[in-house]
Amino acid sequence: MKRKWSLFTYPVMDIKAAEDALNRRAAEGWRLEKIHLGAFASFLPAEKPVCYCIDWYDPNQEDGLDYRRLLADAGWRQVGQLSYWNLYEAPAGTPPIQTDGELEYQRFRKKALRRMVIGWGFFLAMLLLLAVLAPVMAWLGLGSVWQYWLELPAKYNTAALLFLFLPFLLFGGLVWSVRLLIRLGQWKAQGEPFPVPGRGSALAARLLVLAEDILLVLCLPCFVLDAITGGLGRPWMIGTIIGALIVLGTKEGIEYQRVRRYKAGMVIGAAILLIISFLPLSWFTGRLQVPSPLTGSNLFPAAEVEKREDTATFLAAYTKWTEWWYPKNLPEKLYTVTAQAECWVLPWSWLADWVTEQYLTDMGTPRPEELSGYDDVWTSGDLCLIRRGNTVFWMDGDMSTLDTQWLDGILARLEEQS
Repeated sequence: MKRKWSLFTYPVMDIKAAEDALNRRAAEGWRLEKIHLGAFASFLPAEKPVCYCIDWYDPNQEDGLDYRRLLADAGWRQVGQLSYWNLYEAPAGTPPIQTDGELEYQRFRKKALRRMVIGWGFFLAMLLLLAVLAPVMAWLGLGSVWQYWLELPAKYNTAALLFLFLPFLLFGGLVWSVRLLIRLGQWKAQGEPFPVPGRGSALAARLLVLAEDILLVLCLPCFVLDAITGGLGRPWMIGTIIGALIVLGTKEGIEYQRVRRYKAGMVIGAAILLIISFLPLSWFTGRLQVPSPLTGSNLFPAAEVEKREDTATFLAAYTKWTEWWYPKNLPEKLYTVTAQAECWVLPWSWLADWVTEQYLTDMGTPRPEELSGYDDVWTSGDLCLIRRGNTVFWMDGDMSTLDTQWLDGILARLEEQS
């Protein structure tokens, strides 16, 4: 059967552009068949002339039966659903669903502004949390806040993906917000109907939304990787399943159809991830992740006990460990902490430069000089910092008994992996 396809990724403020696109197709003799994956619209030849209207709705609760009957009596039949939108079809010439421009404006402003305020409020809250955590963690002696946040893309593949596209996400959020405020101003100034953007502006907005949709699709394999490597945690998956089942058991009205579909998808997705987490697939994930640094023998030749934690994603790797030993001249085996170390394998030189600067700052004032005869090696008391390529190694340990042969060995191991 003959079909036509269109990209249908209109942002929420372009409701009239989306409605106008459907009606242009209808005027050409086509009717909407289906919206696929929330991004692509397919059209079939229309047997009778039709027209389209898009109406707002609350994504957490479907329209009630009374409102549905009212629309059906007026000739409008629901043919699609997107975030914040219901798509309706009727015979050509049917009066539009909403004729009160001021009421439509108020509904749009309430829904769209709330979404924007929540999004930017969350982002600003995260920035405030960073500003508060930094002095608190330093005061409590829990380390630097930058280490805590940088560990996330080295521990969770999903966080690594978001970190990789963070500039795009911030740019997209800024463009979305500015465009929304412009549309609100235009609507308020011009009255009804809500202004339809130009073809170029609408296309640019659709491509931006498509890029964000692609990013969401890329999150799916990252979730799978995190499930296999244990990053998500089975208690989280089990809790997600139980919580979604509770909602399915309590939200049974027709107005909760969308919520039920969403929660059913959560149950299926979390169950699949839970099953995958039990499969022996470490051989597969190992090929996709950055190798952990300094694998093999202990850092200190005299160390007898090692506690090591390795985390890695497709973007970065981070290792921290502690080594113990006990002096042989003591009558009892009283272990002494000999070394606490951290090592990063980072994706970009600029990020490795920044991490190196953070460690140098943490090593105190005055800034330590490079060790004589070595490049990118700094020592200060019991502290040692080494940079090789995009690998940064930091250690706090008693180096009084160590010689240059030990340091040369560490450097050789780092250079093999850099």
